[in-house]
Amino acid sequence: MKKFTTLGLISIVTASLLNSCGGGSSTTQTTTDSTKQTNGYRATFESMPIGGQVEELMGGIIGIADEVGSGKIGDPLGESIDKANTTLVESQFSWNSTMDFYNNIISVKNVWSGGLYDIAYKTHPNEAQNITQIIEEALKLLIAISDENSDGVLTTSDLIANGGQMAFRQQILNQSGRTKIQAAQDKLLELCKELETIKPLLAPTAQDTTLTHNIITNVIIKSYTELLTQSDALLATLTQLKETPTVENLQKAREAWRATRKPWEASEGHIFGPVDTLGIDPKVDSWPVEISSLDGALGGYDASFTSIDGFPVTMKGFHAIEYLLFGDGKTLEDETTTLERLLAPVGEESAEDKIRLIYLEALGKSFRKDIAKLVEAW
Repeated sequence: MKKFTTLGLISIVTASLLNSCGGGSSTTQTTTDSTKQTNGYRATFESMPIGGQVEELMGGIIGIADEVGSGKIGDPLGESIDKANTTLVESQFSWNSTMDFYNNIISVKNVWSGGLYDIAYKTHPNEAQNITQIIEEALKLLIAISDENSDGVLTTSDLIANGGQMAFRQQILNQSGRTKIQAAQDKLLELCKELETIKPLLAPTAQDTTLTHNIITNVIIKSYTELLTQSDALLATLTQLKETPTVENLQKAREAWRATRKPWEASEGHIFGPVDTLGIDPKVDSWPVEISSLDGALGGYDASFTSIDGFPVTMKGFHAIEYLLFGDGKTLEDETTTLERLLAPVGEESAEDKIRLIYLEALGKSFRKDIAKLVEAW
C-alpha cells in the first residue's frame, strides 16, 4: 500500500511506509518467470547469500506489522474520538478496512510459518514460538474489531451488517470500538518489537535456502498468481457491468473487487522486489483517491484505456475502482443507488454514454496490466 497526500493532479509521497520498525532493503529488479532457473527477480533473490534473503523477508513482515499498527490503524484512530479521522481509513468506500488489516497479518503469518519460523527455532525456540503465538493473538484481536456475530470469523457480512456499524471506520467513533482497536494495535506493536528483537539473532545457514525457496514458491508466487486470477475475474465483471448495467452485475463486480483485494493485502508481507522497483504498489494501491480530480476526469477526459492508464496513481488502481463501485463511503451505498449514480449523465453527456462504466472497465484493464507485469517479473 502507498499512502499519498495530493495537491491538484500532483501526488507526493509524504510518509515513509516503515516507521519505527524499519523494513526490507531495496533490491534490483530484472525480468523473470516462476521457475528457479531464470534470469529474473526470483533468480536474483535466490542467488543472494542466505543472510540477505532472510534480512529481506524479515524486513517485509516487520514493515507491514508496523504499517498496520502505526499507520493504517493509528492514523485514522487518533488520540480520541474527537480526533478520529475517517478520511484516513484505507478501503473507506467499501468499509473493507478490518478485512484489509486481517489479511495483512495473514501475510506475516504466511511468510513466518512458511520458513522463517524454522530458521528462528533452531537457535531461539522459545522466542520463535512466542512470535507465532503473538501473530495468532493479533489475528483474533483484529477479527474482534468487526466480528458482528461474535463467531470468531471475519466476513463481509460482519463489515456491512446493520448499516456497517461494526466496520473499522465506524468503530473508531465509539469508545467500545476504540478499546478493541487499541488492543489489536498494542498486539501488533508487540509483534513488531519481537520480530525486531529476534531479527539480528537469526543465524541462517546455507541449508536454509530450501526454506527461503519454499517461501518464494508457496507464499510469494502463489499469492501473486492468485492475485492475477482474481484480477482477470474483476475485469470480466467490470466489462459485464458496462455491457449490462444491472444490480446483479454490480453485486458481482463488488464481490470481485473484495476477492481481488484479499490476495493483494495478503501479499504485503513480501512487498519487495518488482512490486517496489517497478512501482506496482503505488500504481494499484495508492490512497486516498483524488476524488475531485477523478470526478473532473469523468466529465472532461477520454475514458479510453490509453488515457486512463497514464493517469496519476491516485486516480486509478484499487481505490478508484472502489470509489466508483461503492460510493464516497459516508454511508453504505445500496446497489440500486450506486447503479443510478453510475448511469447518471456526466456534464452534458447523456446517460447512454455510460462514461463511469467505461471508465471502470478501463481502470480494470490498467489494473490487470500492472498485476500481470508483477507476476511476469517474478
